[in-house]
Amino acid sequence: MSQQQVKYELLEGQRENRLKYSSYLQVALLILLCAISSVTVYTTWTIIYRNSFNYPPKLFDVPALLIHRTNIYSQYLSDFSVHETQAVTNSTANGVESALQRTQGSPVSMKELDNERILPSRYGNFIPTERGGKKRLVCYYSVPYDVERRHELQPQDIDPHLCTHINVGYVAVVNHTLLLDDVLKKVFVQLTALKKINQELKILVWTGGMEDSGFPEMVKDHARRKLFIQSVKSVLETFRLDGIDLDWEFPGGFDRQRQHFSQLLHEIRREYQREHRTYLLTVAVAAPRPIIDVAYDVGEINSYADFINVMTYDYHFYGAISPMTGINAPLFARDNEKGLLAMLNINYTVNYWLERGMDKDKIVVGLPTYGHSFHLANPLNHRIGSPATAFGSTGVQGFVSYSEVCWFQQNNIFVTTQYDNATCSPFTTAGTEWISYDDVVSLECKAKWVKDNDFGGVMIYSLNADDYGLHCRRGDILANQETFPLSRKIHTVLFNNFSATNN
Repeated sequence: MSQQQVKYELLEGQRENRLKYSSYLQVALLILLCAISSVTVYTTWTIIYRNSFNYPPKLFDVPALLIHRTNIYSQYLSDFSVHETQAVTNSTANGVESALQRTQGSPVSMKELDNERILPSRYGNFIPTERGGKKRLVCYYSVPYDVERRHELQPQDIDPHLCTHINVGYVAVVNHTLLLDDVLKKVFVQLTALKKINQELKILVWTGGMEDSGFPEMVKDHARRKLFIQSVKSVLETFRLDGIDLDWEFPGGFDRQRQHFSQLLHEIRREYQREHRTYLLTVAVAAPRPIIDVAYDVGEINSYADFINVMTYDYHFYGAISPMTGINAPLFARDNEKGLLAMLNINYTVNYWLERGMDKDKIVVGLPTYGHSFHLANPLNHRIGSPATAFGSTGVQGFVSYSEVCWFQQNNIFVTTQYDNATCSPFTTAGTEWISYDDVVSLECKAKWVKDNDFGGVMIYSLNADDYGLHCRRGDILANQETFPLSRKIHTVLFNNFSATNN
């Protein structure tokens, strides 16, 4: 081999090595550029999301009872162990002594209370004021107190033909009697005036209380209950109202609270009958099965109440034990929900009340006009069940009115909205904000389910959280221009021959 040929081969080998190293370097640079680009795009995208995110004005004055309810739900559900969940899941209608009842000692039958004995469950020949046939549309209305907030719903803005019943409150119990201030008195006068337009409309006092309110203290003593009942009669007569709705969150399995609550229902019913009154007696009751098992004597409630308003919402919300997104009022369980999670839906709750002995036509199914907001841990992960770190920025402590949802969707870029067919519910998200809510489509689905299954009707919580101020109105002339669009949709489904007129 010549010297020239050897030199050529050495040069050729060096060139191949340089090309090989150059290829490696190009690949490394390409990977680095891709990584930098990804980080830049993600960072820029997140910054755009966060900087462009507009927070809507607070349009929903959240009642303390609503916030307290979610705290109670969290407490009960956190105490509900895996073992107890399995025991409850396996129990049947004929074996209602669940693990909770056994471990907490909640008696199934009524016992002798402090200074009197419970009468038989069915007192006399009690016939409810309302029984069978016609569906009910029960609407809750929170009395506005903040005069500076001109957007709050006023009594004169409520359509008299929208609801069959309006529960008005919240009325506090002080010194064992109903406390009506000047604002409440004025509201009751204004609402009873609506009955002149719609004579079939029923107006009820909405009262009850939390553990630290005056209501439980009143319930546990016979003499105090008598004072309360006298005040109820006085209010109903003075303002020509149609009855009372009791919302206690919640009578528990200890200190005979739930037995005392049943005794209160019995005494109110007995007083109605004694004076030959046709006043209504209704009860707002919880949805989660663990609470139902320890909080209510279903047979007693069925005996004395005209109907119950089941609070089938707040199934999922942000909390320390539930730091993940979820649907506020799912109609059915999702495929991946097992055990306790499979119980947290409208279908399960309503059928459980039915299984425990509540008459079908007395079960009024609650549907919300508000939703829950969450702050996502990762804006790229916005599925149902995604990790969350706090309440969302929309609304108050995670409670979001329908008007606020509309404002959120109309004033933020990159908003995405999805409809979950399994639960009959939508959710919307932008950046780190995630909101579960209900719209006319989902409420039509749920109200139709109530009607098809022949339950007693629908309860709406609440008129205050519906879009009464037309915040959801858009610029085009084809848009829905009616106030209370969610409540009107439910009304149309239940009665389907008439769309309530707009004031």
